[in-house]
Amino acid sequence: MFVVSPACAPSRASIATGRYPSVHGLKLNGVCLPESEITMMETFRKAGYRTYGTGKMHFHPQWGYQFDELDSMVNDVDTSKAINPQPLPWDLPFYGIESCALTEDHNAGPYGDYLCKHGLDPWKDAHSFTYPQHLCTRSSVPAEHSKTTWITDRSIEFLDKHPEEDPFFMWVSYVHPHHPFVVPAPYDTMYPPEDMPLPRQKPGEEADWPESYRAKFERTSGSHEAIGMNKLEEDDWRRIKSHYYGMISHIDDQIGRILADLELKGLRENTIIVFSADHGELLGDHRMLFKIAYFDEVMNVPFILQHPDGGSGTACQSLLSSLEIAPTLLLLCGIDIPAGMQASGFGEDLMAHRSIESRPSVFMETPDGDKSIRTERARLTWHGSGKRGELYDLTRDPHCFENLWEAAEASNLKADMMELLVNAMAESVDPLPLRVTIC
Repeated sequence: MFVVSPACAPSRASIATGRYPSVHGLKLNGVCLPESEITMMETFRKAGYRTYGTGKMHFHPQWGYQFDELDSMVNDVDTSKAINPQPLPWDLPFYGIESCALTEDHNAGPYGDYLCKHGLDPWKDAHSFTYPQHLCTRSSVPAEHSKTTWITDRSIEFLDKHPEEDPFFMWVSYVHPHHPFVVPAPYDTMYPPEDMPLPRQKPGEEADWPESYRAKFERTSGSHEAIGMNKLEEDDWRRIKSHYYGMISHIDDQIGRILADLELKGLRENTIIVFSADHGELLGDHRMLFKIAYFDEVMNVPFILQHPDGGSGTACQSLLSSLEIAPTLLLLCGIDIPAGMQASGFGEDLMAHRSIESRPSVFMETPDGDKSIRTERARLTWHGSGKRGELYDLTRDPHCFENLWEAAEASNLKADMMELLVNAMAESVDPLPLRVTIC
């Protein structure tokens, strides 16, 4: 399963709408998803489902900063500019979600209010706009009051109040695992750093990277992610991994609570359950952190679907796009896919107990205008006219250490992949007429 963008907000909006970022309009973090966009949540709601959302949606900006103020906020964060993500009652439904308890990477809003009621400081821990972002530390908030637990608690509360006679859709969206690597006890020490495997790296590979990768790799100022990645060493990578793994285990335990609650309420046997993510994390592979590149570590995400009638334990290696999540869920529930979704999904294959056919390619794009195409054989990424791009032959270089963009022996492969990319770009335009948008 490949997401269509390495950036949080565009990817999440694409999962919700089944449309590419350049089409639905939320092209980069810090802008709104236009209210004219039809989400799968709205489609479920109109079909008679109760719709719930907990955690991080990220369909609106998290901060009230202007773009020319971003540099200054790195060392002097004004918490008053953190935007409360919780919609007001008269603004519901929120993109089709009629009941929600929302939080974001920061703690402003209902989760911050919750911390204050329990005598805890919402701004004591580092968050996504503090510096440096590779910080690894124990959270000042106990696990029972952590954001991950709070999101789970709110999800279970919605299930407690849910009318038995109605179908429901719930999006439970955890903020973690995410940098900075601030983890509550005991998860911060669950994985000793010395036991962590070192990332996949090749000395000197950055010489063949696109300029944008190298700039982020070496940058030390002007951004909360400008940490000088080129200076990080083995002990740094092991420490970061140990904290990241702790975040994952914390989420694992909380998902277990939700599944147990569904079982207790007699709902699990009639509920489709999907587990996935909006992007991955480099976590030291290629000597980089965060989500600044098109490598599989960022774009290839886990995807698990449990269907009451679908059997269990079947692993699928087919190449799929996150655009297919929304239409697949709608099909499985017998709901018509709204006009404008740019994928048909694989619901029919699941209902017929057929193997899911691998897509010939998946198309991806970034807020910077980069475009990428990936097949089972290769990945090509265009970084702009006259700029060095990326080309990797995955059959002999599965971890993308040898960039063949300028290699004469790869000219035929490059031509084939460029043709696929051009076709994908032509097919990715909005199939709907222009609509007036607000926000």
